[in-house]
Amino acid sequence: MKACLDCLPCLARNAIELARRSARGDAALEGRIAAEGMRILGRAAEAGYPLPPPCYARQLIDNALAMSGGAVPDPWAPEKKTSTELALKLLERMDEILGWGGSRSSATAGRAGSPLPAATAVAGRPPYHADALERVPPEMPDFEKRLRLAIAGNILDFSIYADLDMAAAMETMATAFTKPIDTAAVAELKRRMDEAKSILWIFDNCGEAVFDRLLMEPYREKITLAVRGKPAFNDLTRVELAESGYPEGYVAGGVISNDDGVPGVVDATCGEAFRAAFAAADLVVAKGQANFETMSERMDKPIAFLFLAKCPVVCRAVGAEPKTIQVLLRGGGNVIQ
Repeated sequence: MKACLDCLPCLARNAIELARRSARGDAALEGRIAAEGMRILGRAAEAGYPLPPPCYARQLIDNALAMSGGAVPDPWAPEKKTSTELALKLLERMDEILGWGGSRSSATAGRAGSPLPAATAVAGRPPYHADALERVPPEMPDFEKRLRLAIAGNILDFSIYADLDMAAAMETMATAFTKPIDTAAVAELKRRMDEAKSILWIFDNCGEAVFDRLLMEPYREKITLAVRGKPAFNDLTRVELAESGYPEGYVAGGVISNDDGVPGVVDATCGEAFRAAFAAADLVVAKGQANFETMSERMDKPIAFLFLAKCPVVCRAVGAEPKTIQVLLRGGGNVIQ
C-alpha cells in the first residue's frame, strides 16, 4: 500500500513529535529536526509517494536520531511502558468492563485444556489475572472471543490516540463484543490456524501485545513470535516482551527480530533470519495497520491481517468504517476481505 497526499498530516505530526522528544528542550535543535522532517515529506510528495507510509515514518525517526546524536534512542519508551501497564490493568478488570455473566467456560483453556497461565509479575506489579475471559457470553464461539479482544487491543496505539486513558480504553474494550465482524473470515482464519503446522506472529504495538496472548494461547506449540528490530514509535521490540507476558520459551518457535526499524515489514530491509522464518511459515498473522500497509500487496504467503481500522486512508483502501474490526486474509489461495 503506497502512501498518498492524505498521509502527510499524520506523518507531519510524527515529524513534529519526534523533534520535540529528541531535542530535549533545545528549541533550535527542535526546529531543525522538524524542518528536515518536512523536507523529507516534501521529497516524498515530489516523488509521487513510491513507498508505504511506515517507510517514511522510519525516515523521520532516523532523521531525528541523526540530528540529535541519538540522545533519545527510544522516544516512545514512556508510552510503551504506560500502554503495557494499561493493558494489564484492563485484563484485571475485564469482568467489570464487559459485565459478562455465566461461569467459567473453555475460554481460558489452553493446550490440553490447561488454564491460560498468568503473566509473571513485573517491577513489583502483580501478574494480571488470566481469567479475563471467564464470563464471556456462552453464545459467542471461543475463538471469536479471543480474536475480538486481540484486535480491540489495537486501540492502545499512542501514536494515533495520544489522549488514551483508562476510561477510553475500557469503553473501547466494552464495545469489542458488539462491533460487526466478518464471520466467514473469522471461520476461515480459525481453519487456517488450526491446520497450519507453523505460524509466524508479527506483533504491532505495546499494550496490544498483552491481548494478543489470549488469541495465540491454544496455538503456542506452532507459533514463532516476530518483533521490530529497532524502536519504532510504540511498536514491540524484544525489550518489552517479558513485561507484556511472554516469558522465555512461551512459544515453541521462539522469538525472532526482523532486524529493521520500519514500523511494519518491508522484505528488502528485513534480516535474513526473519525472511527465512517468513518463508517457512504456513501462515503469517500480522497485527495492526502498519503491517497491513507494508504487506497488503504480498501474495507469496497466506497472511491474516488483524487490526482495528483507524486511519482514513486504510479505511478507504479496505472499504471500512473507522474503528471497525478487520479480519483480512490475503495470499495463498482464497482472498477474504
